[in-house]
Amino acid sequence: MLLLGATLIGCWLVQRRRRYLLWVASSYTLVGSALAWQSLMVLADLHRWAIVTGVMYLFGAWCFARGMAGYYAVSARPRIGLLIGAVVLLALYYYSRIEVDLWMRMHWLNAGLGLLQLLPAGRILQRRLPTAGLERAMYWLYVLFAINTSVRPLLSLVIGSRGENAASFSSYWLMMLATTLLFALLFTMLLLANTVRDAMTALRAERNMDPLTNLLNRRAFQEAAEPLLRDPRQGPWTLLIGDIDHFKRINDTWGHAHGDHVLQTVAGALTQQVRNEDLVARFGGEEFVLLLRTDLASAESIAQRIRTQLSEDKKLLPNGGRMTISFGIVPIADLAELSASLSHADRLLYQAKQAGRDRVHVARPAGETPAL
Repeated sequence: MLLLGATLIGCWLVQRRRRYLLWVASSYTLVGSALAWQSLMVLADLHRWAIVTGVMYLFGAWCFARGMAGYYAVSARPRIGLLIGAVVLLALYYYSRIEVDLWMRMHWLNAGLGLLQLLPAGRILQRRLPTAGLERAMYWLYVLFAINTSVRPLLSLVIGSRGENAASFSSYWLMMLATTLLFALLFTMLLLANTVRDAMTALRAERNMDPLTNLLNRRAFQEAAEPLLRDPRQGPWTLLIGDIDHFKRINDTWGHAHGDHVLQTVAGALTQQVRNEDLVARFGGEEFVLLLRTDLASAESIAQRIRTQLSEDKKLLPNGGRMTISFGIVPIADLAELSASLSHADRLLYQAKQAGRDRVHVARPAGETPAL
């Protein structure tokens, strides 16, 4: 367990944002040290150090609960944990100093350890039930071990006597060591596997997402669009390119910080008006691209709603003026048309700018007038 703790500390040094690794490592270190210390004692000396080892076990169990709570972003309920620890320590004091009883100490300690480990379990279930296979396996392994720890005193009845018998205690001790080590090995493997998966997911998100608006970037948009456009059954698809009007003037007048706020507001308006299966990306600067699973008429209606929502937001610009956006919209049939459709939508956007901005220009048959 000490080696496993050292391994997790090494992982935490590489991934310092994942503080739950440090909490679990602290748990392994405390519990492993207490186990090692008690394993080297003779049976008659256990009661003399029961309070000290009890503190190590209890704090180690809460550190483990704190690590699980940190992984799932819930509370480990430190006040309740402190109350449980205080009650168990009082019982350990009584059965080690006033009425020496090894098995009663084991009952109280294991019940306390199990309760401490279960502290965040309810909050985790209230927040979200893990869906990923590895994450679900780690959660249920954690719950099962906490339950096993809580009912472990009952297992002593199967082994034999409740009295301080060296043979029965040795059997119980070996069983406890075996189950603890097996859990620690399995849990560490699952924890590291989930940590690696989460790190890869975070790296992928950093690669694919625009950090300011949290929208897809150009590369991620094209990667996400490819499987959608390859399947003709998922259509029809429509491509939109939107560009904030006079964005340079906004930056020059009120500063880049306000310009960033405007970009984030526009990104929010775009995502509000589309569905989950639609793609929204920031291609750079003040240019946004949308791939909508709808026809031209519906796409135009969506673009008009976005344009109206932004232009009616009187708080967006410090002087209470209107912030406008222009769009170019074209249909797209398949992946082979992606590059050409982007160019076509960009030309329509340019025409909207030349026509006075704050407009939506749609690819239409010859003779039709574009919408204003």
